[in-house]
Amino acid sequence: MSNIKKLVKEGKLVVAGPISKNDKTYRGIFILNVTTFEDAVSCMSTDAAITERILEPEMYKWYGSAALPEYLPASDKINKKSF
Repeated sequence: MSNIKKLVKEGKLVVAGPISKNDKTYRGIFILNVTTFEDAVSCMSTDAAITERILEPEMYKWYGSAALPEYLPASDKINKKSF
């Protein structure tokens, strides 16, 4: 969780969360606000679950709404409990 908090503080992590059971055994998703593949690799290189080889990132280019970075600040305002 410390890497997630760090990436949020830096404005690089827009969305993160678990996903349901699936054929590829993916556990969760991160949507990063970065401009290059190298930046994404750098963000993931500081995650303990990845450096300890518990999880392995699989990265894709994704384009979405320019409003998406407003998700976390809005979420913080309405959350009843902080994680």
